[in-house]
Amino acid sequence: MTEQADAGGRIPALHVVADTIPRAHYRAMKAVWEQGLAIRTEYDRRDASGAYIDPPSRDARVLIEVTEPFGEPRFPPVSFCEIGTYIAEIMGIKDHMVVPMEKLREALSGELSATEWPYTYHQRLFAHPDVNGDSVDQMALAIERIAQTPFSRRAVATTSVPNIDPYLKEDVPCLREVQLRCPEDAAGNLVLNMNTMWRSRDLYKAWADNVIGITFLQQVVARQIAAKSGRTVRVGSYADYSSAMHIYGQDFGAVGGDAQRGLQSFFDTFDEDSYVARSLSSEQAAEMLVLPQLRALVSDRLAAQWRFPEAALALGRQLIADIESGTLSA
Repeated sequence: MTEQADAGGRIPALHVVADTIPRAHYRAMKAVWEQGLAIRTEYDRRDASGAYIDPPSRDARVLIEVTEPFGEPRFPPVSFCEIGTYIAEIMGIKDHMVVPMEKLREALSGELSATEWPYTYHQRLFAHPDVNGDSVDQMALAIERIAQTPFSRRAVATTSVPNIDPYLKEDVPCLREVQLRCPEDAAGNLVLNMNTMWRSRDLYKAWADNVIGITFLQQVVARQIAAKSGRTVRVGSYADYSSAMHIYGQDFGAVGGDAQRGLQSFFDTFDEDSYVARSLSSEQAAEMLVLPQLRALVSDRLAAQWRFPEAALALGRQLIADIESGTLSA
């Protein structure tokens, strides 16, 4: 594939709607592949002469709505993480790995080691760091606001820390903001809609795992709003906006494409229905992936490796119990 650029330098803005996560993933990949801008990234590989090895990425501004995030099948066939471990991370099991603010500011002049994390999404949302060493539980405040005023538009939590993030050499947070909206349905019950905003997004390798983890949190937040408000709350739609949704050129071959045809080979092989047919239901994913990975995570070997405090182990065990009992859906 030859390198191309839009004559006007315009990054397309796309809108994708689907009932389930796998359908949304397929439609978004197809839309970005067919309509996205061909553009270079900071991660494109070069050979010894400095020439690019990888074709340019496809990139667009994309709003995706999943109308039934727990509709089945829920787990797309493309995943690049241990999804059970990722769910636990979204829920806060690794927050103890985050470097305290005062030490983090000192570390920015050098390099953080692999065991030193500048943030987790959960930490930024539930214990947002202040320069004075305090923290703010933004999600608790958002849940309280929605419980008191369900139609509020102000239930927002940010991951951004402006005096830290611009100086990070790697791993600048992609997730930037979470908003809770809770209108009533025809029966007078509350419906938790969740919106998220993302700085940058790897559509092929990260989007599906991100959404599985974030919507798992959505159902937990719905339960917390119900407990606070004394009202019935169900999980509604999920929507995310990515200002730089991309498919890396180096991944074209990984999904069945090649340097000349890119992802087109993938779409020639799999249509939307066949992609969805290869997806897993929540029950299948729980038994095959999520629960085995969670059990391994809280095992003595990995617990020692991650230096989990007792609170983290208790969280992991509670997640296992809630999924096993059906209190929470994977």
